[in-house]
Amino acid sequence: GKDMTVRYPDEETKVGNPLIYRGVNRLKKEQQGRVKCVACFLCATACPAHCIDILADESPWPDREKYPESFTIDELRCIYCGMCEEACPVDAIELTSLYNLTGRSREEMIFDKEKLLSVFDETIETERMKIGRAHVWTPVTGESRMPSSAWKKKIYTHTYINIVKS
Repeated sequence: GKDMTVRYPDEETKVGNPLIYRGVNRLKKEQQGRVKCVACFLCATACPAHCIDILADESPWPDREKYPESFTIDELRCIYCGMCEEACPVDAIELTSLYNLTGRSREEMIFDKEKLLSVFDETIETERMKIGRAHVWTPVTGESRMPSSAWKKKIYTHTYINIVKS
């Protein structure tokens, strides 16, 4: 068989498929450099670990009602399940393939909006191909494009069943 032992931290572990690995959270930025989140609280509501806290404020931009004045994720409470990713209607939150998360105190492990956006800046070149539900902005060219045809096949549907007593 293939030798799987890695002498970390001298050798880096290779993540099999970074596009499906669930590691450190990040908040995405829009093309204009502002946070993509619209402070709808769906990610915080969907989170089974209750590790996301959002404080919304009226948006200074005309294209949305509100934005997160404060957005924090307690990385020690997070179970990296991806429910926040699935719940977000604007694809603003994402799990990255970063796995080496360390801190010297509990306070360091509570990631605020600036830290989550800095994770986006750190991982944008290596993980920019994660495709969202709307469109993908590629920072290299600065252009928007529609998702691939493979992503378009993933359709979310809700099924309602009527139960009739006889």
